[in-house]
Amino acid sequence: MGVKKIKISALPLADTLVGLYTIGVNALNKSVKVSLEFLKTAADKANDAATAANKAKTAAETATEAAKTATKNANTATEAANTAAQNATNKATAADTAAKNADTKANAADKAAGAATTAANNANAKAELADQKATAANTAANLAGETAEEARATIVRLEELEESLVGQYKMIPTGMNLDYPPRITFRNTVPRRIEYELLPTNTGRNVLFLGDDNAVSVQPDGSLTVNRTGISKIHVIPTENTSIYRTIQITVAEPELRQVKSNSLRLMGNGSFRLT
Repeated sequence: MGVKKIKISALPLADTLVGLYTIGVNALNKSVKVSLEFLKTAADKANDAATAANKAKTAAETATEAAKTATKNANTATEAANTAAQNATNKATAADTAAKNADTKANAADKAAGAATTAANNANAKAELADQKATAANTAANLAGETAEEARATIVRLEELEESLVGQYKMIPTGMNLDYPPRITFRNTVPRRIEYELLPTNTGRNVLFLGDDNAVSVQPDGSLTVNRTGISKIHVIPTENTSIYRTIQITVAEPELRQVKSNSLRLMGNGSFRLT
C-alpha cells in the first residue's frame, strides 16, 4: 500500500508540545530526534518568569510609589523638623537674649541695692550724728536755760543792789527851780532856753521837756525855737521824781512900742522907736 501524502496545512493543530518531536542534528552533525516538550517547559518558565517579573515590576512600582510617598513624607517631616529646629533656635536665641537682659537687670538691681544699702548706711550714720547733735543741743539748751535762770537771778539781785545803793547814796529831788522867758518877741533872734535846778543840790540832773510845738518848740537841752505868735505850754519833768513836774506857759507876741509913761514913748539915741 502506498504512502498517502498530506499537506502540513491539512494536519490537525496540536494544542500541546508534550509528546511532540522534531528532527535536528547534534554537535556531531548527526540527526537526532528532538523533543519539543522542553520548549513548553522553557515557555512555561519564561511565562512564569514574565509573570514573576510583572509581579516584581508591580511590586517595584508599588514600592517606588511608597518610596516616593515616604520620601515626600520624609521631606515634609524634614521641612517641619527644620522649621521646628529654626523655631527652637529662634526661641533659644530669644531665651539667651532674655537671660542676658535678666543678668544685666540683675546686675543693675544688685548695684542699685548696693547703692541703696550704702545710702541707708549713710542715712543711718547721719541720723545717729543728728541724734548726737540733738542730744548735745538739748544738753546745751538745758545748760543755757540754767545759765539764763542764774543770769536772771543775778540781774534781780543787781537791781535790788542798785536800788539799795541809790537809796543809800543818792537822794531823790523834792523841788525844782525854773528860769525861762514867759514872753518872747516874734523875730527876736536872741537865743532863749529853759534853765532848771533840782533841789536839794546834787539830788538829780535829768529832766524831760514836753512841748506842744505851737508858738515855740523846745529841744532836749531846753533850747527854745520860735515858730509863730501865740502861746505854748511846756511840761518840765524830772526823771527821778516825776511828781514834782511843772507846766510853764510861754507867749510869743509881735513887737510893741515901749512906753515911758501912759502918754509917752521911749526912743533910741538916734531917735528911732524902742521896741519891746
